[in-house]
Amino acid sequence: MQLVPAALPAQSCGPAAGPVALVLSGGGAKGIAHIGVLRVLDSMGVRPDLVVGTSIGAIVGGMYASGYAGRELDSLARALPLSSLFRTYAPKAPGALGALPALVVWEQGSGGFALQSAAVRPPEVNSLIDAAMLRGNLAARGDFDRLPIPFRAVATDLRDRSPVVLAGGDLARAVRASLAIPLIFPPESLGGRVLVDGGLSANVPVSIARRAGAMRVIVSDATERRADSLEYVSPLALADRLLGFLFEQPADSVRPGDIRIRPDVDGFTSLDFSAERVAQLIDHGEAAARAALAGAPCLPRRPPRAPGLPSILGTVRAPGLTAAERRGLIERLGLAAPSFGFSRLRSGIRALASSDALDAVWLNPAGTGDTLDLDLVVRRAPVRAAALGLAYDNELGGRMWAGATDRTLLRGLLDGSVVIALGELRRELSASFRRSGGWSPWRLPLVSGSLATESVRRFDTGRHEIGAAHTAEARAFLGIERELGNGWVMAAGGSAAFWREPAIRAEHAAGGRVELRRIDRAGAPVIRGELDMTPTVRRAAFTAAPVLHLGGIGFQPLMRIGWGERLPLQSTFALGGVDGFPGLHIGELRGTREAMGGLAITVPVKGPVVLVGEGAAGRVATGGALLGRGGWIGGARLGVGADTPIGPMRVDYGVASRGRDALRVRLGRWF
Repeated sequence: MQLVPAALPAQSCGPAAGPVALVLSGGGAKGIAHIGVLRVLDSMGVRPDLVVGTSIGAIVGGMYASGYAGRELDSLARALPLSSLFRTYAPKAPGALGALPALVVWEQGSGGFALQSAAVRPPEVNSLIDAAMLRGNLAARGDFDRLPIPFRAVATDLRDRSPVVLAGGDLARAVRASLAIPLIFPPESLGGRVLVDGGLSANVPVSIARRAGAMRVIVSDATERRADSLEYVSPLALADRLLGFLFEQPADSVRPGDIRIRPDVDGFTSLDFSAERVAQLIDHGEAAARAALAGAPCLPRRPPRAPGLPSILGTVRAPGLTAAERRGLIERLGLAAPSFGFSRLRSGIRALASSDALDAVWLNPAGTGDTLDLDLVVRRAPVRAAALGLAYDNELGGRMWAGATDRTLLRGLLDGSVVIALGELRRELSASFRRSGGWSPWRLPLVSGSLATESVRRFDTGRHEIGAAHTAEARAFLGIERELGNGWVMAAGGSAAFWREPAIRAEHAAGGRVELRRIDRAGAPVIRGELDMTPTVRRAAFTAAPVLHLGGIGFQPLMRIGWGERLPLQSTFALGGVDGFPGLHIGELRGTREAMGGLAITVPVKGPVVLVGEGAAGRVATGGALLGRGGWIGGARLGVGADTPIGPMRVDYGVASRGRDALRVRLGRWF
């Protein structure tokens, strides 16, 4: 690429005038300060001739070179769920195993069985980058010099730690390679090379910008200044220091006419993308840029240039896929028509974040004029997985589950899964089979069945447990399932049930079932609605427990609604469900009607320790109105908790009206 010096009206810059490159360093979350620098450049009307970025600098620089203004990047950085991508979390079991909390997950990919990474989930990160770079990817169509500002991403060849400058191909994939931090992100294989984070070879890529033709550079350097002391007992602080050592290199020297901007990133860590830290870093970047650029001469000033986006979809190739997989993927991405919508394609890419079958889909756009050609490159998720979960409750005892899933049955036409769950009160064996139709959001037909025995706790009027009622049931379902996007899943079809309970002869019922649920990034349902209708048994249930964060404090509204007619004992509603009601024993109040609302608040104390408080009001009844006047009870509980390597631990004490109180001790997420 030959850089052309920018027009500099009314300036006499002399021999120092020439192409100017904007260089954006790596630095993890600290690189968010680059956005504040871009806001200042925009306010001054400064547009560089080239953008070169490493790691987080490649993300910010790639979007800036694609035509996003600094204020747009500011809004995106504050709105995107960046903190959730790097938060410690429990491993996620495949969706085919149901909404079960996993302690450990083994996956079988091309390299055999391995433990699932506890750092990031590749589908989430890859889909986020793919969507963020979509505008530039379609504008460049394989050549980064076609962008409104020419762009270079810097990665590192893992074989010899040499810098690799990426100037073409799939923009999102190039950026993904540039930020592949070892042990956090998997490496990216590209062009026969295994690429990792560019910060290992050129964390502040000034020399690369000069070799690309830049006469002068504006450097935004968000690398850390090593502190004199460190709290080594903090795993996050220790990991951050180790990353700093990994990316440390001698700084490229600046020359006369160059500008170095050094935002104040002291006290910030490489993996803290919380909303508060993001806002502070952007402010620090803006302050540093205003100080460094004040009165700077000979800056290239020109109006921004909008990217030229194609509007006609040409050929879509997907080598290596079956016909069913290709149809399903094209449907999922919204590429089924000759004309396509940018927003629809971006939504389809973002929906890949929740995929169990795909790790990444790179578009590899090409074409000329208004025509877009795509050569899709697909990276499959592991085809087999096994998972294990454990939990303990002082009232319900211990419980464990184990399951496995295989996507290669009948030569890949069928997905199958099996789960066994064992506990003191309930034992269950379930299996499901589905034909996914490639990677379509539709999964049909879906066939599932289960066998279970359950000992239902019983209490007298004085809250004393009087033994358990032993029940048994078998259930079957035949229907369809569809992903609706943003974590929503719908299933509908026919169901049949056979059950036995004390002093009652065996019963059976058949009818229809509809379920709608929204799952979080760990695979747990946060909103769930169920409707079972048969000629004799009718049951409807709705639960919601979304988690909202404000200033580090977690708020979890709680809602439970249940209604039924002629329900088997094991299908009746226990007030509060498996989490119980504050001040009551779990399962103490049970009926065919349930209404409950509440709020749980989680306040961080220190490290993984949190203070948890909850208040609730509700009722259960057998028959009658759902929201009748009688039977209402209120309760509250207070306790402490901590996230441990084997799951969350909670100890709390609750009180309720009617003189009730109860202590709860729980380890792990109950299921």
